Amino acid sequence: MKKILFVSSDLPDIAREKLSVKYDIRLLPPCGALPAPVSKHADMLTGVLDGRLITTRSYYEKNRELFCGADPVLTDEEYGGEYPFDVLLDFIDAGTAVIGLEKHITARAKTKRIINVKQGYTRCSALVGRDFAVSADKGILSALESLGYDTLRISPGYIALPGYDCGFIGGASFCDGGDVYFFGSLSYHKDGESIKKFLHGHGAEIYELYNAPLIDLGGAVTVCG
Repeated sequence: MKKILFVSSDLPDIAREKLSVKYDIRLLPPCGALPAPVSKHADMLTGVLDGRLITTRSYYEKNRELFCGADPVLTDEEYGGEYPFDVLLDFIDAGTAVIGLEKHITARAKTKRIINVKQGYTRCSALVGRDFAVSADKGILSALESLGYDTLRISPGYIALPGYDCGFIGGASFCDGGDVYFFGSLSYHKDGESIKKFLHGHGAEIYELYNAPLIDLGGAVTVCG
């Protein structure tokens, strides 16, 4: 049985065709409570805690069929309209601790120790694997390093996010086990070769889904169906 992949409905067709070989793709429709540029982003609409998918009850009720087989945990909390009130589910579960903007993430994540960071778009901002992380954000990397992660700090920018000045590396990629997928090609990023070298050093297989500059689509979340 294929894993379920939750990803923005803005996913380019070429990427969808490639990913559909391995995944049951669930394209996320927009949530009207979020800013339009990120309203379809998996790292905004869903969270992952102890391997379980989390989403808001209101978004689930409007999109029940989308979550068939995913068994999500539901929260009755709601998004605010603007940052930082939109980062409810945008946290990183790093195993022994959760990293995020403590004041604004879901109470469900606060059953673990919280490492507070200034960047509320925490999961957007970092590509996080089993024991490694890549980000332009020093605070997030410092938090992950304190938990034993090997990290690579990259230059900000070089990632598109229509509606904003730039996007983030976490939103332009996703990890599934030892595989790392990118929405676009690393060859267009200033630190592309360094990123490849770092990921290969951790035994990761890299998949660049199409030949174009990286774009922040909100990452993706995989769930066993």
